[in-house]
Amino acid sequence: MGIFELKGVTKSFKDNLVLENLSLDIPQGSIFGILGINGSGKTTILRLLVGYYKPSKGEILYLNKKLKKINTKLRSEIGFTTQDSAFYPKLTVEENIRYFGALYGLPRKTIDSNLDRILKLVELDHVRNRISEQLSGGMQRRLDMACSLIHVPKVVILDEPTEDLDPLLRKDILHLIKKIADIGTTVIITSHRLEDIEIICDKVAILHNKTIIRCGTLDELKDEYSSSEEIHVQTKNQDYGTIIKNISQYDTYYIDNSRLVIRAKNAERILHEILHIIENTKDKLLYVDVQKPTLEEVFQSLTKDVGAQKDFLRRT
Repeated sequence: MGIFELKGVTKSFKDNLVLENLSLDIPQGSIFGILGINGSGKTTILRLLVGYYKPSKGEILYLNKKLKKINTKLRSEIGFTTQDSAFYPKLTVEENIRYFGALYGLPRKTIDSNLDRILKLVELDHVRNRISEQLSGGMQRRLDMACSLIHVPKVVILDEPTEDLDPLLRKDILHLIKKIADIGTTVIITSHRLEDIEIICDKVAILHNKTIIRCGTLDELKDEYSSSEEIHVQTKNQDYGTIIKNISQYDTYYIDNSRLVIRAKNAERILHEILHIIENTKDKLLYVDVQKPTLEEVFQSLTKDVGAQKDFLRRT
């Protein structure tokens, strides 16, 4: 049973159709990614899940119960971190977290019990008495997450959590998201950053043209995109012409930073042939790897929308 299920959901704002006939099953206990270009409706999906918006058509189930009937229960079991900071800049880290605990209706004793554990989880225990506006950008993002975790929710929903962060801070946030999932929390994350989704998500939904066009694990999406795999090989002599002439079948090949990259359907057999050729020519193998297509290639293939692809790549 999924933790959320969307059945034929359509959402319009007056004459503006944002989502159309969208169906989605989000599994419990996973990191679930919703991938799409900016403006595609990702945030609208999240706001539907937390009950901020109501569907124009269709229905949403939470743990197999209709969402509209369990709003009070839902608020106590979901944490939501938006793109914009929700904490109060003039309060300390601890004061912010305590305040949000009170907003969730937690008794003081429960807040006291949860506080230290949450501060350690988000690695802010050493700055608990610091004024929030004095924190670095990465710490502020972690504080936002802490505020949404104080009531120990079953689900944490994160809207573009790595937006506007440099690569090092993005890595820290992704590590934190994995830690949150490791304690048993279901994490739902939106992003237009392919590399972030590819690193942490167990399952991905691709949002395009107002609906979900594909949903599955990364391997399932990549297998659907292409039965080919890429063989990356580097040898000491780099006599790649001899390798290409003597392998039986391949789709394409190219040289990338002194490595030979061959795309082939039967990668295991081709790799065996390559190793045999290297042995016969007395060359030395320095590097070998077999890779599936990238998520970027999958996205471009599935959307088949040049304009959307250009905008997506420009923004990432």
